[in-house]
Amino acid sequence: MSMSDEARGSSPRRSSKPKVKKSFKESFFPQKGDSSSEVISKLIVLLSIVVLIVCAVILGNYFYEMYEAKQNHNTLKVIYQKAQQSVITQTASAEIEQSPENAGELIPEERPPLTVLPAAQELLDINADTIGYVRIPNCVDEPVVKGKDNEYYLNHNFYDNQRQCGTCFADYRNVADGYERSDNIILYAHNQKDGTMFGNLDYYRWDPAYWLKNPFIYFNTNYSEDTYVIISSFVINTKPEHDDNRPLFDYQNYIDFNDEYTYDNFMDEITKRSTIITGVDCNENDAYLTLSTCSTEWDDSRHVLVARKLRDGETAENFDTTKFSKNPNPKWPAIYYKYNGGTYIDE
Repeated sequence: MSMSDEARGSSPRRSSKPKVKKSFKESFFPQKGDSSSEVISKLIVLLSIVVLIVCAVILGNYFYEMYEAKQNHNTLKVIYQKAQQSVITQTASAEIEQSPENAGELIPEERPPLTVLPAAQELLDINADTIGYVRIPNCVDEPVVKGKDNEYYLNHNFYDNQRQCGTCFADYRNVADGYERSDNIILYAHNQKDGTMFGNLDYYRWDPAYWLKNPFIYFNTNYSEDTYVIISSFVINTKPEHDDNRPLFDYQNYIDFNDEYTYDNFMDEITKRSTIITGVDCNENDAYLTLSTCSTEWDDSRHVLVARKLRDGETAENFDTTKFSKNPNPKWPAIYYKYNGGTYIDE
């Protein structure tokens, strides 16, 4: 035997056991015989996986709903615009039925039936709760519904599916059907970051002079096409404690002016609070439209636009907008002065 063989033979041969690959279950789920530290580690990993999956599902659903809402917005917009264009084309060769000018003065039994606008009928065929359509050029373009309360359409879309984006809806106490109309129609919608619903109303909040670009709101009911001029833009609180001991301006209850919710108080409040001064003449006989959405100044803040319906003889083309100015001293809720300093001076 050679020296090298002897040397090799004199050293004990090491035996190595092959490593056994753990299964998925053994790697991530606690097993019998695991130490306490192994059990804790596996539970932490499992919890992390579950959290990751849940987050992925929530995030995916969020982006899907945003995409779906944008698609629905564009689809309904096209449906309405096409129906409107069809009417414009038909008027060149056919006379559209019109109600007498004094129809509003007749007793209900003598009033002729109103004709639903073709564009409104297209939307009514999809959702029977449709009461109109609101538009501000390059800002708002939404069908309007009215439910049995002010909760349902906060999280249901126009197609009656449960969605966080909701639908633009009128206050359930409002009347905007045919000849009858509330003194002030109030519309609510979410402040969507993609610009749908009332997401672009922030333009008026960030820059009061935006009014000069878009002073008009076009709100069509199912029976009429009407134009409104914006007369006030303000941020308001909905919690009484944010106004300290001052009375809360519950703008959402000024639907029909009466002894409790008077026109004078309504006009005084929206004028004092407005960041814009328009110089638009208003009186109690005018019809009003209010748009309300969430704001970001503090919890439960709202951004509100109030508009007056154009009177006979007034049009968007001939309306005088030269009296506009920014309000140097708008009235804010007390919580605003708490964090920003200053105080409101009632002039």
